[in-house]
Amino acid sequence: MTPDRYRKEFPHTSRGLIYLNHAAVSPMSQRVRQAITRLMDARQFENIEYWPQAMEEKNLLKEDIAKLLNLTPQRIAIVPNTSTGLNILAQGINWQAGDHILLNNFEFPANVYPFLNLERKGVVVDVIPHRNGRILLEDLAQAITPRTRLIAISFVEFLNGFKNDLYAIGELCRQHNLWLAVDGIQGIGVQSLDITRARIDFLSVGGQKWLMWPLGTAFIWISERLFAHLQPPFLGWLSVEDSWNFFDYNMTLLPDAGRFEPGTHNLMGIVGARAALTFFLELRINTIEQHLFTLTDYLTEGLQELGYTVLSDRSSSHKSQIVTFAAKNGEALWHYLLKRGIRVSLREGNIRVSPHFYNTQEEIDQFLKALRQWQDGG
Repeated sequence: MTPDRYRKEFPHTSRGLIYLNHAAVSPMSQRVRQAITRLMDARQFENIEYWPQAMEEKNLLKEDIAKLLNLTPQRIAIVPNTSTGLNILAQGINWQAGDHILLNNFEFPANVYPFLNLERKGVVVDVIPHRNGRILLEDLAQAITPRTRLIAISFVEFLNGFKNDLYAIGELCRQHNLWLAVDGIQGIGVQSLDITRARIDFLSVGGQKWLMWPLGTAFIWISERLFAHLQPPFLGWLSVEDSWNFFDYNMTLLPDAGRFEPGTHNLMGIVGARAALTFFLELRINTIEQHLFTLTDYLTEGLQELGYTVLSDRSSSHKSQIVTFAAKNGEALWHYLLKRGIRVSLREGNIRVSPHFYNTQEEIDQFLKALRQWQDGG
C-alpha cells in the first residue's frame, strides 16, 4: 500500500507531529470530522429529531462491521466501550457458586474487573501468570478444572503486543466445552482473524484505537452457541419487539443482538465510526497488517542496532503492530520524544510504539534518529 495516499486525511502529519501511539488512541481523520459535522449541521438547522436516520445509521454500522470481519450483523450490538461489552457478558451468564473463570495477569483491567466482580456471587476467578510477557497454551490447559466455564483473554496484549493464538485457545475451549471471550481492542482492524474459525463466543471491541472511531463507540459480537445462554443484564425500551407500542410492556426480547442495545445510542460516534470504516473497507485488513509488519520489523531492527532490548515477541505467529522496548530512564526518554513532536506511550517504564496504516518508513527513521540523539546526550 502507499501511505502517502491517505496522509492528507490526518492533518497532524503536515504539522511536524509524528504520531506512533495508536495503541492508546487514534487521531480523528478528516472523513470522521466531516461526517460528524454533517450530522451536527442537520440536527442544528434541519432535521432536529433525526430518529429514523439514527436507527438506520446504527444498523448500517453493524452491516459495515460484519462486512469487514465476515460476521453476521444480527449477532453484533453497538455499545459504548470494551468494558461495557465485557460486563454484558459477565453479568449475562447464569453463574453458579463455584463456577470457574480463567484469566491471566497480563491483561488490561477492562478484561479483568468485570470477572473479578463475580467473586461476590461465589464465582472462582483463577489468574494464571504470564511467562515473560507471553501467555502459554499449556498454562491455560493445566489450569482448567471440571468447574471451568470461561476463558477470557485479549487478541493482542496491550503492554507488549503479544498476539495470542486464538485458534489454539479456541480449540482448547471446545475440547473442554468452555466459552471463549476475547477483548479485541488491540487487534481488530489491523490483525487478520477468522473469528468463527477461532471459535470465539464473545468479542468486545472499543473502536477508539486501531479502528480510528470516535471515543465512546464500540461493539460486541456473540456466537450463536452463546447467544441462547446470555441474558441482557439491563433492559430498555429498545430491547424488545414492538418498542413503539409504549404501553404494551410486553417484554418479548428482540431475536438478535439488538436486545443488548437498551436505549438511545451515541449517534455522533456511530456516524464517525462508519466514516472511519471506509478506510478499512477500501484497504482490507490483510493489506494494513502487512504494511504494519513491514514498519514494525524495520523498527525492531533499528532498535536492536541501537542496543535496545525489544520486549515484544517478533516471531511470525505472535508479532503484532505494537513494539515495546526497554530503555534506561524511560520516563525521561518519553518526555524527550514528546518535546520533539514524537508521540509514543510510556508503559511500566518502557516505551511502546504503535504505528498505523498512514505512517511511513521515513517517520520510523526520524524516530530512530531521535533515539540516537538521546543516546548522544540530546
